[in-house]
Amino acid sequence: MFNRLWRYVSAALFASLVIGRAAHAITPETAPVTIPHGAIVERQPLKADYGLAEAGEQFRIRYSSIDGVGGIEAREDTGAVFLPRGPTPPGGWPVVVWAHGTVGIASACAPSLNVRSPRDIQYLDTWLSLGFAVVAPDYAGLGSPGLHHYLNARAQAYSVLDSLLAARSVFPLQNRVVLVGQSQGAHAAFAAAGYQPQYAPDVKVVATVLTGTPYFNARTSAGTLFASQPDPGAPDPKIPYVMYLFLSAADRDPSLNPAKYFSPQALPVLNEARTLCIDTLTDHSTAAGLNAGNSVQPDIQKLLDSQMPWLRYPTLHIKHPVFIGMGSEDIDVPLVMQKAFAQDVTKAGTKTLVRVYPGLDHDATVNSSLRDSVPFVLHLMSSKKGARAQ
Repeated sequence: MFNRLWRYVSAALFASLVIGRAAHAITPETAPVTIPHGAIVERQPLKADYGLAEAGEQFRIRYSSIDGVGGIEAREDTGAVFLPRGPTPPGGWPVVVWAHGTVGIASACAPSLNVRSPRDIQYLDTWLSLGFAVVAPDYAGLGSPGLHHYLNARAQAYSVLDSLLAARSVFPLQNRVVLVGQSQGAHAAFAAAGYQPQYAPDVKVVATVLTGTPYFNARTSAGTLFASQPDPGAPDPKIPYVMYLFLSAADRDPSLNPAKYFSPQALPVLNEARTLCIDTLTDHSTAAGLNAGNSVQPDIQKLLDSQMPWLRYPTLHIKHPVFIGMGSEDIDVPLVMQKAFAQDVTKAGTKTLVRVYPGLDHDATVNSSLRDSVPFVLHLMSSKKGARAQ
């Protein structure tokens, strides 16, 4: 009797939701105020092997969000939360939201389901040792259902902001936030900074910190992306990134023919890219000797052009200060792309601190940049605290 009644009520509730959506169509613009998001669905202790040495407590979380690809559907995503050692300060811990670099597009590649790289462990342990809690989203499709849409600015931003909102609802966290990202994560963090005033208006972002930032504008070309490779005949580490971009596009448009964009030599590796995480995929791409000359077809520019609406930032004008770090020897995200980003962001009126690290590549820049980004953040945190006390 009860089960029949519950099924009737559930069916009626679902029908009312469907009718309500039909009567009041949800659009990407109205979805954030129409669809609940940023709530904890589940939290559990994070597996010790996937944790950080400086964390006093660490958890894996599942939280409600909105599908940023289509912009009108509710979804659930995952991430991790790390709390510093020691007693909780009055008002809670200040927060670093860590937007990670490229790991892959398959669900199993999620950082919360794997051991983090030594580079990222060192970096995040530094922020924890300074008394910052770390909220680390996986992004939609990583650790959660569906394919991860690589470098989709809105999808990444929603994941980043909702992980923070959810974490703040159950953990002792201050509403003083630093958005931090590297590589793909720099793209996610800067997109989140742009979407935050509308999507999560109550969040107080003190600063955004970026290293190795991808940037796409009207002047972006496939030729520019591949020009940074010192030896054009050598394997290029950017080929897997292009494969992830294609598979993300093909998930939206299954009619895309991979042979139009990739050579016969590259197609076997492309077939693996849907399931292989970045380290293994890069190994396979390198073993096959893949580079721009032997891997991509001329139509790759048409693919890049078609993806621009999803790759570009919602705005370059950010209302809080932004730190931009780049290595002079970065070939993963070409230096010319990063310099154009820094120039355009500054020109847009954003207060920036830009640092170029001579002799450092994509990976080495991450921890080396701490010598500048940490004082940058601590000064802003101190200034904001003093301003509130007056």
